[in-house]
Parts: sequence; structure tokens; C-alpha cells
Amino acid sequence: MTLQGMRILLLMFALVGFAGAGAALAMARHRWISEGEQDLGIGAIAAMFLAFGSLCTVAASSLFGIIAFGGVAVWASYILMARRLGLFTIEARPDALREPEPSRHRTR
Repeated sequence: MTLQGMRILLLMFALVGFAGAGAALAMARHRWISEGEQDLGIGAIAAMFLAFGSLCTVAASSLFGIIAFGGVAVWASYILMARRLGLFTIEARPDALREPEPSRHRTR
């Protein structure tokens, strides 16, 4: 296996770790909002995934890779998981901008 192949493999493992961290953070926020209590276990899982992803990224690239690659991966997985849990919705166009449909007046 070449050095470039090893870097790609490490970044794939890092992506899994960062995605798990983002999903765990969304789950922790969901538990905080819905039940009103902190879940330290999910927070620890998020920290573990973040550490794993960070170590794989540092081995593949550098510290700037954690910010560039890990930041985007954690953010994207958090957004996808939080939307799936119902914490917010993403709409392309608000309903207020829709034009009203023309009404048909009937005369008798």
C-alpha cells in the first residue's frame, strides 16, 4: 500500500469518527431539549469519536486538517442528525413568499 493510499484510508476512518461525534452531539442536544437533563454518556461518546477522528486526521495530514476536514464533517453530520431528530427543519422557500392562487368567481 502506498503512502497516498494510507492517507486516504486514515481520512476515511477519520470521517467515520467525526460523523459519529456530530451525531452524538445532536443526540445529546435532543436529550437536553426533550428531557431536560444532560446525558454525560453521549457526551463522552462524542468526545471519544472526536479524539479518534482527530488522531487519524493528524496522522494523515496535520493539525489544519482537523479544522478543515473535521470541522466540516462534524457540522454536516450534526445538521443531518438534528434534522432527522426533529430539532429543526430546512425549507427551501418560506410559505409567506408564495403567491396566492387566483380564485375563480362564479356568477349565477
